[in-house]
Amino acid sequence: MSAAVEPAGPPPKPVRMLSRWWHWERSSGKFLVISIAVHLLFGGVAAILVVQRYQAARKLTFKGGPPSPNPSTRALEHKVQLAKKQSSMSAPAAARKITTTGLSKVTLPEMPAMPKLAAPPVKMAGAGGTDVGFSAGGTTSSNAGGAGGAAVPFFGFTAAKGGGALVGKFYDLKQFKNQNPSKLDEQKGYPGEIAKFVNSGWNEANLQKYFVAPHPLYTTQIFIPKINAVQGPRAVGLGVQPKMWVIHYKGTVVPTESGTFRFVGVADDVLIVRFNGRVVLDCGSMNPTGHGPQKFYTTAGLQIEKRQGMEWYRGLGRGEPFQVNGGESYPMEVLIGEWSGIDFKAWLLIEKDGVQYEKDANGNPILPVYKLAASTIPNPVGEAPKIDKEGPVWKAEKPKETE
Repeated sequence: MSAAVEPAGPPPKPVRMLSRWWHWERSSGKFLVISIAVHLLFGGVAAILVVQRYQAARKLTFKGGPPSPNPSTRALEHKVQLAKKQSSMSAPAAARKITTTGLSKVTLPEMPAMPKLAAPPVKMAGAGGTDVGFSAGGTTSSNAGGAGGAAVPFFGFTAAKGGGALVGKFYDLKQFKNQNPSKLDEQKGYPGEIAKFVNSGWNEANLQKYFVAPHPLYTTQIFIPKINAVQGPRAVGLGVQPKMWVIHYKGTVVPTESGTFRFVGVADDVLIVRFNGRVVLDCGSMNPTGHGPQKFYTTAGLQIEKRQGMEWYRGLGRGEPFQVNGGESYPMEVLIGEWSGIDFKAWLLIEKDGVQYEKDANGNPILPVYKLAASTIPNPVGEAPKIDKEGPVWKAEKPKETE
């Protein structure tokens, strides 16, 4: 007999297995979603924290550059820096004025008041460099030879030195004796007043209405290299404008030899010489007498400019001849003056007929300065004619005012 076979157990139910799988899928899917969501939230919070800390760090460490100045500010700063650099390399600069209405408005230093010239001859003060060096006493300072004696101030001494000299009075034609303005017109008034004086026989009453310097000048020569016209008023201690003034020198001279002589010279603006009652030289930018020289010497050392307004300047004018006897006394007057107030120069030399003088490169005679006492003629730095320093020396009688 055959053994009984036990029947196998029932096979697993497919439905139950599927249910488990479905349950597991649903559970794992939820977990995945939750996990992703948690990670995203954590990542978002972390990103926010990092960004905030980075921005805070930038705010603490970032420094902006200087603001770009506008063009006017940059121009002003450049001028200021340039001025500081120049001041460290040279003399202190003139004070500048800066307006407060805007940085771009900068004014230049105020210019000194210049005389208004209506008709005076054209001048160029200081053209070509420094004209002449001078000390407080009004003389050039240099080593020079010459026939003994000390140097004479340009316009003379302010006190008598005990010997003979021409005595000068300084007249300021800009003001009357009471110091009220004369309102003398520059175009016609000044030349007219000079002409009135010389054509009236040199009557001082025509000048006495104007202001006269309190102290006279005593000179023994007229040799003034080109200088600033302000030196005229300063010679008598006045601080007035350097225009429209004249100095009238007067005295008695004694020649040391007989013969026929001529005065030779020129001035910018007035040089007139009256000898023994007669005008023998009138050479300047104006001719108040109406009789100018007929001959000129373009002596070495002169700076003759051929330009408009300087046509009158042709060199040293050669005056009219006059005769003298040695040892005799002759009255003499000299008038010098300045019109426009820019620069001034005056030279008075002497020439004797029949004398053979040394010639310069242009063939002009080298003449001596007209002197009334031995003196040293300093070598001028600027414009001045070449001269013979060993010329004759006349004499002058002692002024009556000093006796």
